[in-house]
Amino acid sequence: MKSVVSYPERGTGGRNTYRGNFSPKFVEDVINFFKPDAVGDYTVGSGTTIDVCQANKIPCIGTDLNPAFGGVNLLKDDLPPVNMGSHSKMPTLIILHPPYPQKMVLYSGRQWGKVPHPDDPSHYENYQDFIRAINRMHYHAFLTLPKGGRLITLVGDAKKKGRLYSMVKDMAFFGTLEQIVVKAQHNCFSDSQQYSGKFIPIVHEYAVIMRKDSCCYETRVITVSETAYDTRKYQNLSWRQAVRSALRNLGGKSELSRLYAELEKFFVTKKHSDPQAKVRETLQKSPEFQSASRGVWSIQEAA
Repeated sequence: MKSVVSYPERGTGGRNTYRGNFSPKFVEDVINFFKPDAVGDYTVGSGTTIDVCQANKIPCIGTDLNPAFGGVNLLKDDLPPVNMGSHSKMPTLIILHPPYPQKMVLYSGRQWGKVPHPDDPSHYENYQDFIRAINRMHYHAFLTLPKGGRLITLVGDAKKKGRLYSMVKDMAFFGTLEQIVVKAQHNCFSDSQQYSGKFIPIVHEYAVIMRKDSCCYETRVITVSETAYDTRKYQNLSWRQAVRSALRNLGGKSELSRLYAELEKFFVTKKHSDPQAKVRETLQKSPEFQSASRGVWSIQEAA
């Protein structure tokens, strides 16, 4: 197994007509590489992981929110163990393939059942609610692992209205982040779609491998937060960057008096003895700034 995997031929297991299914060969590679003694998949979809484990004689538990696979709710329920024959135990390797963001593929009410399930994140409109649900699913699965166990979750991105919603960027990581594998996608529903504008089709997803190295109460968690930088407060801003930002905020063209007033809000001007002279020097030395008329300057931007 390498950091980039591709399976043009899907292999045998599960149903290729089930939206969001993954290649059985991916599961084969995972179990052949890590050699777990028991496998769990609590988002089993059409049963791919179950089929591969049975073919390789590896004890496995496969459940899903879908009642056809037990109706186990990964957000709330206690997860069932693997039947080892003489006894039961929790899996040492868990494979998950949670829903995609932005309602890209709907499961309850579409792939199975007649109505949407309230705990099915594939129906969540709000992206932050979706990510919180995914984190909770991952944490519940991670908690069941023994020390040394691994959670492998296959997550994808979505594009909507010019924005990329990247699960691998925004989700939390539990335990030790061991590897992120890029998995190429083949024969996708989106392959037959036509897109307008500057749209780059997504032809990959990520297998995030998280290892449980500690026991038993504390879990190391890496989370991502979103913030905003205010250019005006940035202490390492150059004069050229400051003037450029101010001119852009003023519509690309401004009288010097307005530009001076705008730049008074910037940190860089507060530490200079004669900021107005420095502004004029910057305007005259930088070719991206042009004198539109006496006392009026503009910025040259690409059309």
